[in-house]
Amino acid sequence: MRKAHLTESEKEILNALGKSPGIPLKGLVDCTQYKRLSSVIKKIGQFKKQNLLHGPFYDVDFGKLCKNSFSVLIFVIEFSQSYETVISHLRLIEPLKYVYPVLSSHKEVLIAIFLSSDNAETVSLIQLLKDNNIVTDYITRAYSHRREIENPNFFGDPNPSLDNLLEPCDIPDLSFGCHETDWNACDISILPYLQMGYKGAKLIEILKEERKLNRIWKYDQIKYSHRKMLKSGLIKKRYVLFPFSYDQCAVFELYLKTEDRAVTRRIQCNFVRGSRVFKEYSFCGDWGRVGFISHPHFLTGLMHKLDQIDEITKKELYQLRSIPDKEHSFDQPLVLTYFNFDEQTLKYPYHVYRERIKEKLEVG
Repeated sequence: MRKAHLTESEKEILNALGKSPGIPLKGLVDCTQYKRLSSVIKKIGQFKKQNLLHGPFYDVDFGKLCKNSFSVLIFVIEFSQSYETVISHLRLIEPLKYVYPVLSSHKEVLIAIFLSSDNAETVSLIQLLKDNNIVTDYITRAYSHRREIENPNFFGDPNPSLDNLLEPCDIPDLSFGCHETDWNACDISILPYLQMGYKGAKLIEILKEERKLNRIWKYDQIKYSHRKMLKSGLIKKRYVLFPFSYDQCAVFELYLKTEDRAVTRRIQCNFVRGSRVFKEYSFCGDWGRVGFISHPHFLTGLMHKLDQIDEITKKELYQLRSIPDKEHSFDQPLVLTYFNFDEQTLKYPYHVYRERIKEKLEVG
């Protein structure tokens, strides 16, 4: 198995950033073999250029953001129209967050992820596209929880065993929090930048971009909003670490189901723990979703290995077509235009999206 060469010290830095994204630079010096702060800064820059290190960015707890119910909806969409045609219709639904094509030998498939203030309305819009032959079929998975990220252990096995999947473990509470803090215009304005990790999530860069939009915040205002969001638990700092370089990685999502939700959660938590594989997971009702970035050797034969585990009754695997696929994949900023400051709610105008889709369908 060909591996990207990393020294022991480089692995120490990557592991520290993966486990403790809030660690100060001086802390990285203290916990690694590097003696100079400048050496650590230089290494971090190199890791980003090598596409091993992505971030920082911030995960958002939508339960703390708004008083109304909120979900993340994942659609696995099959289509026979051109990719561009499908995307042009999906983009009419503003809270579309991510799109990426899936590797499939016999049909065209993509995964689209939406933020949702009304799951039934969101599903009805995709059904409208199906009724008009823009998409041919779809599967929906919803979750109203936070996601958990586990970065790779660069000293770990890149092709780990699955023997531990059913072992007892501590399952984290990923429930959304409760809305306990009122958010103002400055908070809501800078949140999309932080979530995307805009220019390293540097507050001065966010301030410059906001001024281009004629929003004249003071730096102290943005700094206060950032601290306020961190203190309340609305945002959590993250890095995503690739275990190997782009050309040595496979990116895929696994959905699995057992007869017992607790067993499903246990399998999700135990998967690739302590190994040189990136994992992020969320709870989708009776289904468990696990996203991986790994060496292709781990993916090879994975479904066959899972077949040997009797407790797993259903499973689906979706591999990204290529890494990176900038032409067909995208990640859009949070759409917070409809945040109601008086009511502290975020509700999307689905009737508007429906009309836009109908107009586009009529034009043909």
